[in-house]
Amino acid sequence: MTAKPDPIALSESLDRLLNALGAPPADLLSTIFGQWESIVGAEVALHCRPVALDGDRLVVEAVDAAWASELKWLSEQLLQRIAETSSGDRLTEVTVKVAPLKQ
Repeated sequence: MTAKPDPIALSESLDRLLNALGAPPADLLSTIFGQWESIVGAEVALHCRPVALDGDRLVVEAVDAAWASELKWLSEQLLQRIAETSSGDRLTEVTVKVAPLKQ
């Protein structure tokens, strides 16, 4: 009788699939899109939101140029905070676009 392989955690399977597709790990996606307010703070979260991960770049939209400048100025701290709360330091750049936030 052949032994059955040990079960694999769903998160591990998902990460393998995402990796094969060239996408970021699931916990990085969850961290950025699910914990955005705790990463950047309530005030910044009201005016800026993540919209995409493009390779090693996080794309964020800000409501106006002033908030875009603020987030660009804080980008190194933002990347460090994301790395601390997720599985690594895959992101190396933040691009901020000015666009009205949809409520």
